[in-house]
Amino acid sequence: MSGASAFAIHDPDVVLTDLALALLGAWLGWRLGTAPGRGPMARSGVLVMGALASAAFWGATFHAFFPAGTRTASGFMAWIPVVLSILVVASALLELGLRVAAPRLPATGRHAIVATYAAAFAAVALLIDASFATIVRFYAPVLVLFLIVAAGQAVRARSAGWTLIAVSFAISLAAAALQQARVSIHPEHFDHNAVYHVLQGLALVLLYRGFRGVPETA
Repeated sequence: MSGASAFAIHDPDVVLTDLALALLGAWLGWRLGTAPGRGPMARSGVLVMGALASAAFWGATFHAFFPAGTRTASGFMAWIPVVLSILVVASALLELGLRVAAPRLPATGRHAIVATYAAAFAAVALLIDASFATIVRFYAPVLVLFLIVAAGQAVRARSAGWTLIAVSFAISLAAAALQQARVSIHPEHFDHNAVYHVLQGLALVLLYRGFRGVPETA
């Protein structure tokens, strides 16, 4: 019995929805990366979706085998890939948002802004407070910024692709808010994290279609 309990999977609803999100993100990222005519926009999309898939996969591992969370050294080590994956997503979105919204900003300045943000994100999340709430505090402002950029591009260019990207990030923000408010369908069998993963899956599909619909010349 002790051997069986050592390998018990905790939070199966969270683990399964996380794994489904990881597979979906990896598949959509692969499809976007192998699409004809891909350029900088598509490459940014591939990076974002690949990092989201990575965060979901490592999140599934963390929830499945480390019920004590980051209170243990092993749990904290398992959580680090989640933090770094989301950091990559946020940094990629910040870089793309600056590139689109401020095309006259020199690349060195843009890279300096992104590097400073990434360093602050990593320092706080890994050295001070590794909770998901801390991740959201760093991640959400970038989502808001990119949502504003995408909505502006959708209106300015009347682009269906940018519209889908904007809707995708609006859903992601709503999902994060519901997750932090601990809104669930069932407190044990489909909790707030599982709800968050399902909404993120919908956002991923829209994000993929959005990146496919944005012309590379944009």
